[in-house]
Parts: sequence; structure tokens; C-alpha cells
Amino acid sequence: MDGLIVHRWVRAVGRGLGPAGVLAFVLAAGPPAAAAAQDRPVVLDTLDVSVGSRSSARLPAASRAVTVIDADAIAAAPARTLADVLALSLGTDVQPRSPAQADVALRGATFEQVLVLVDGVRMSDAQTGHFDLDLAVPLAEIERIEILRGPATALYGSDAVGGVINVVTRRDGERLRFGIEGGGFGTLGAHASAAAGTDALRVRAGAEYRRADGHRPGTDYDALQTRLAVDAAVAGRTLRADFGFAARDFGARAFYTPPTAPYDEFEATRTATAAIALVPAAGARTSFEPRITARRHDDEFLLQRDDPDFYRNRHTNWQFGGELVARHTVSPTVRLVAGGEAYRDVLESNGLGDHAEGRGALFGEASFGHAGRAVAQVGVRTDWHSGFGTFLAPSAAVAVWASPALRVRASAGRSFRAPSWTDRYYSDPTNQGDPDLVPERAWEAELGADVRPAERVRFGAAAFLRRANGLIDWAKPVELVDDIETPWRTRNVQSATYTGLEFHAAADGALGADWRVTGSALRLRADDADGYVSRYALRPVTRSVTASVARALPRLAAGLSVSAVARYEHRDGSPEPALVDGVCTPGARQGHLNLDARIAYAWRGAHAALDVRNITGTKYCDVSAMPGPGRAAFLGISWTVGR
Repeated sequence: MDGLIVHRWVRAVGRGLGPAGVLAFVLAAGPPAAAAAQDRPVVLDTLDVSVGSRSSARLPAASRAVTVIDADAIAAAPARTLADVLALSLGTDVQPRSPAQADVALRGATFEQVLVLVDGVRMSDAQTGHFDLDLAVPLAEIERIEILRGPATALYGSDAVGGVINVVTRRDGERLRFGIEGGGFGTLGAHASAAAGTDALRVRAGAEYRRADGHRPGTDYDALQTRLAVDAAVAGRTLRADFGFAARDFGARAFYTPPTAPYDEFEATRTATAAIALVPAAGARTSFEPRITARRHDDEFLLQRDDPDFYRNRHTNWQFGGELVARHTVSPTVRLVAGGEAYRDVLESNGLGDHAEGRGALFGEASFGHAGRAVAQVGVRTDWHSGFGTFLAPSAAVAVWASPALRVRASAGRSFRAPSWTDRYYSDPTNQGDPDLVPERAWEAELGADVRPAERVRFGAAAFLRRANGLIDWAKPVELVDDIETPWRTRNVQSATYTGLEFHAAADGALGADWRVTGSALRLRADDADGYVSRYALRPVTRSVTASVARALPRLAAGLSVSAVARYEHRDGSPEPALVDGVCTPGARQGHLNLDARIAYAWRGAHAALDVRNITGTKYCDVSAMPGPGRAAFLGISWTVGR
């Protein structure tokens, strides 16, 4: 557990400063503001976290590897998308192709092995994990992001192998907020939100639009996200309804086909979501929480942008169903949960065919103890899938406080992932699925410790071991990797073992600034992989370090602040592309360093922020084996009216 790793990154610097210049500017500009100096870090032992336990919101942060990125940190980060925010979190591997599309993975898992939730509702796409971040949530409408690293099938079912990302949306707040932005790569954008209501009825709505020419040909995009939340008091409970819609149109050059392929792809996606839940009153000893949800995702993919009829795939998939969760508090230290769920997945596709599958689950959980002393959590879940049968997933987690300053924790769990429809049925000139794939199965164990030697200093470390069987990979024989006539094919790798280490450290007020450092190291051993090149599954980030420094600058101006964040990551895999003369080619350079910064100014209800991304102009290759974005600056201005 690394806590609020991204807590208070505050604001950054101008164009052209190198790492040393950024650090010197942050440290020399003056002492931190009084408000910042007095701000106390959140103690995670008492932090309520939705993800990681259905019985108690106090358990996950105490006994599991959890990161929480709160609204203040999101607003202060040099980030313009959810993917930008996630990229700086410990153990998170974000692989963007453009701001319109990005894959996300945790702890060396694939992007298909991460479960994405919004307010606890499954958003991971049954067709392909490439669409997992096709959410209908404007960035300004996010209250916090909860990231659970490690297996969570016992809680949420399929896909939660590497972990779970839960986006918690805002229910109230400012009466009116709006803003505009612009900057590099022809970027223009605007957002607005409004909230109103009484104790009996509250309504909040938000929208965000952004467009850009892209950092290279084929990365232009238009993106719209909207969300509506309604809370109504009903007989001592809260009827909670959420609706969202998102539209993304974007160039997809080399997103899914090799860079050498003679195609200029284009993609358009639409996401519509709805969820209705009856939330019990807080503090009820026995409660029942029913919820029904629906998600529709439409995707149109063109292999030749200027010749739509050359090759066109249209996919529409539905996920709809419901769940019922019952909770009972036996005593202040003993809590029980039981529940079940049933869902239906439907696909209509000219490329993948028409398919329909059902899935269901029964689950239970018991938790014991009190944070600050000792806590334990045990759970079990059995999942049924109409195409793959049943799977039993037990889990356990425990934390013991050896002293007020030292906590030791351990956890273990079993997980699985059913092959997606793309894994099984996709076919185009460069990719070929396999309908005979079997589900991936894995187990993971973790041991960690967290230390707080002083009120404003904390650090910790964790080690984990994951053993996966039947790992699904897109692969090609080494000798044919450059042959565009030979497609990438899916297959089950016999087994793979992941051994990882994670650490985090934070110091508030040291040298007049707030500091955060996180890092991870991963070792991967895979059987049945010799002679093949992996496209996704066997190319994890094996080493990463993220460091940030932030401070307020009252000597220059009240309300002025600056921050900088640097991330180095090294990805394994052969052949790994390197950027040579502006072209990505197989090479030995596998790591790169990015430095981002922000300068921000707040006055009454107005807020302005200047972000500079990739300050050093680092040249690198993205997950598509194409050049990543170079240096760019973005300016955003927003206004808030009422609270």
C-alpha cells in the first residue's frame, strides 16, 4: 500500500528547463505556503476505500496494496486525461497511443487482466480490453481513483488478475464550474459541470469536450464525455442513478496493425452506461443493496481511413444485469457479507460474428478486527460462465500493527480471465484469433510493510509472486516478425511466473517542499515462449521509478504553486523498438525518462494552470512502435461559482 502517492503534486514549470533546472526552480522559489505546511497527510489506516472489500471500507487500505488519488491531487496533476493521472501511480503501466485511446495494466499483467469499475460497476469490455478506458466520466467529475494491486477475482470475478481500478464520481460540490484549455498538437477543449438539490433530491451533471490534431499523423481525435448523477431519498435509503455517454472519433494509425503495414486506420466509439442502486442508510446493522446496470459500446473500425469499404468492422456489445449484496454487522469487529450477481453479454459484429454469453456468481466475505491493531479478511467466490464453466476463487488478507509506526501485511488470492471475443474471433489481414482458447488462471501471494517514523515521513515496501497458467498472448514466430503476410495469432502460453518488488516513500516539508518517490521491479519467466515474439503479454514494464516534488510559492505571489514529476520505465520484450532518426526500429534501448511540470495560480474562484509535458524532449517509442509525443505546453483556465 503506497497511500496517496499522488497527494499534492501541485503545479509545474515552463518550457525548456531540464531536470536540474526544474528542481532548482522548485527549491529556490521560496518556502511552502502556511496552508500547505499545516496540511496533514491522510492516515490510510482510517481511510474509507470502496475497492478491495465488500464488508468494510476500512479494510482495503489496511491490508491490501491500495493507492488512492483524491480530487485535489487530480486537479493539481500535470494531466489532462484519466490515463495521464493513472500513469504516475505505483505499479501502473499505462500505454497510450493518443489521448483518445490507452491501455492500462497493473503489476506486469496485461491490459486484459485489469478490471475497471466506475462507482463499483464493471466497465471492462467483453469484446476487448482496449476499450476499458472508454469511460463516460469527465475528468473534473472524478472524486477519487482507487487502485487495488493484486488479485481480486474473489470480489469482482473475471479479469481482476493484476488488480482493479475503481473511478468514484462526484455526487455534489460546486454549484457551477466551467473551463477552457488549449495547447500543443492543436489541442482545444472545454468542460462544464453543475450541481443542485436539497436533502431529498440532488442532481449533478458534467460534460467535457476535447479535440487535437495529434502528435503525429494518425493520432488526431475528437472526444466528448457526459455524465448525470441523481440521488433521491426514499424511505430512509438513497435511490442512486447514474447515466453516461461518450463519443470518440480518432485516427488509429498503427494502433492495432504493424507500423510497416500499408494502412491508415480510423476508429469511432460510442459508450452509453446506466446504473440504478438502492443504497442503505449509513450505520445500518443489516442491509440489502440491489443494483441493476447496463453498458452499450459501439465501435466502428476502418482499415483504410479514406476508403471505408476496403475493410470495415462494426461491433456493438451489451453488458446488462444486476446484483444483490447483503451485509450484517455481528459486532464492531466482525462483519459478514453475502451476495450474488447475474449478467448477460451480447455481441453483434460483422467481423467477430454474433454471440451471447451468460455469467453469474455467488460470493461471501467475513472480516475481523480493528485498524490500528490487527485485521483479517477472508472471502470466496464461485463464478459460472456459459462458455467456460465454473471457477472457485478464495482470498485472504491480514494486517498486524507491531507498533503505531509499523504495520506488516500479507494477502493471497486466486484469479482468472475468460478470453475476450477479440481473443477468440477477431480476424483481419494482420491478426487472427483462436476460438479454442481456454481461460487464464493465476494465484498471487504478497507480503508488505509500511513504516511511519515521523508524522510527515512514511515509506514502505512489498514483494509479490504470481503464477499464471494458460496466459493468453498475441504472438508470432521470431523469424517471421517482419513478414506482414504472417498474422499475429492468439495462443495460450503454458505458464508464466512474475516476481515483483514495490516501494514508496514520502516526506512533507523536507527542504521546503513535498516529495514522493515510488518504484517497482519485476522479473518474468515464461514457459513455451521460446521462438515467439510477444505483442502484449510478455512485454511488461520491468523497472520503473517515479519521483515528484511540489511546493507553493507565496514569496512570488499568493496562490502560486509549482510541481514537477519524472518517471523512468524499462519494458522487456524482444525485439523492443528504439527511435532512430525519427523511426522506431528494433534496438537495445528499452527505457526512457519523461519529465512533466505544472505552474498554477488560484485567485478566488479562478484557476489557471500551465502544463509542460516531456520537458526534455525525450524521444521514445509508444506501445504501437511509433514515435511518442515530444515536448508540448498546455494552458487551462477554469472558474468556480458557489459551493
